[in-house]
Amino acid sequence: MNGVENWCTQFNLFMLTFFIFLKYIFVLIMFSVGFLTLYKIRGIYLRTRQEKIDPEEDRLKKPRLVLGFFYIFMAFGILFDFFTYFLIIVLDPLPDRFVFLFINFNGDLDPYISNRFENIEKCKYPHEKTIYYSIALCSFFFTLNLILSIWYLINNNRVISNPRKVMYNTIYSVSGTILFGCTTFLPFFL
Repeated sequence: MNGVENWCTQFNLFMLTFFIFLKYIFVLIMFSVGFLTLYKIRGIYLRTRQEKIDPEEDRLKKPRLVLGFFYIFMAFGILFDFFTYFLIIVLDPLPDRFVFLFINFNGDLDPYISNRFENIEKCKYPHEKTIYYSIALCSFFFTLNLILSIWYLINNNRVISNPRKVMYNTIYSVSGTILFGCTTFLPFFL
């Protein structure tokens, strides 16, 4: 048992370091997505001026402009922590983290122990923190997938090559975000 606890302790230290680097990678992804969205608007604007394209395509600039600036704002907000606090406050009342309900699916687990899984500060043993870090990592990947799916849906010029795949990906990321929670990984970005 001591070997497993040592492995869990090392894994927990790795996950703390990994989430620090993951914050900056996430900021870089959000900044690049916002920049690419605004860069595409610039191309649409120049093409509209040169070729006199119909105003229907000109209306596509507004959601992209808002989305591009929102992603850049989100990147700087997460980098400087004010948007992270905002997300924690706003998203905390959402009914999420259903995976913690599945841990105690048959009712044999002591409620005190299951409460320790749900909050990292209440964890006593390294394996409890390992479970929480694993759930937080899944929460991050599903939330990132949801953000990129929304970007793809708005930024695709209303032409989706494979709509079934896009809908499966969106449903997959929404259900994963509900299952693992939106705010599970956010305290590690502070």
